[in-house]
Amino acid sequence: MTHAFKTLTILTLIGFSALTQAQSDADSTSTGMFDRKHMLSVGMTRQSTSTSISATSENFDPVIIDMDELGVGERDYSYFVDYRYRLKPKWSIFAGTYQFSGSGESVTERDINYDGIEFTTGSELSSELNIDVYILDILYTVHRSENVEIMFGGGIHAFDLGAEISGSVRIDDQSSEVRRASSTLLAPVPNLRGAATWSLSDKFGVSLVAGWLSADVNEYSGDFVYGHLRGHYQISDRFGASLGYQITNIDISQQRSRGELAFDTDLDGPTLTLTYSF
Repeated sequence: MTHAFKTLTILTLIGFSALTQAQSDADSTSTGMFDRKHMLSVGMTRQSTSTSISATSENFDPVIIDMDELGVGERDYSYFVDYRYRLKPKWSIFAGTYQFSGSGESVTERDINYDGIEFTTGSELSSELNIDVYILDILYTVHRSENVEIMFGGGIHAFDLGAEISGSVRIDDQSSEVRRASSTLLAPVPNLRGAATWSLSDKFGVSLVAGWLSADVNEYSGDFVYGHLRGHYQISDRFGASLGYQITNIDISQQRSRGELAFDTDLDGPTLTLTYSF
């Protein structure tokens, strides 16, 4: 069981605990939050990351590279935007994107290779990691009361994952050369998604969104887990804010004619979100 799946399980248990509390203690008057046709959310998170990459080639033995050994920071700010459109009382469309980027410098302590390029021990390297995720889902309301709404559905996650390694490699005692290796993996894959919202009062609420996939699609294979638990405060009729915690695990690979490209990353961290609904 991955760290991300364990964390998602904890978030789910917290969410259903809040659901029980909401059903027993919430204000009996509906806030009307479930009737809003549009909801736009913009947020930021300070995520920690643990990422390993590999891009195998027929010329070298496979090597898994941890990005922290290349100096990529373990924690950085990232941003997300999502939008929900209530198409009909029980049908909603959800679209969103979030990203993470990091860079660093290091001196490699071992021989490594990436996408057919070798970097020997002692090479001074610069590296960069970019993770962009795009989401499009259709959700159906399976349960709705004055204070609780639960939705399930599915759609497409598109992962745009990129890594670059460059640096000066010593050839012998007298000479060196600059080498650069980079790769991009763009993977559109299906997913299952669930969302639950609990109105605790006119001003406060709790929401949980979770997504999952484990499938082989054409040349792609892998697993994806996503969870975002948020506590909401309604500032005014249209504006709100929330604090939460988000986890993402992406373990995906692509079979290519000259080898395999793979990314395995765990992201998690607290979130701050501003919402506008109408």
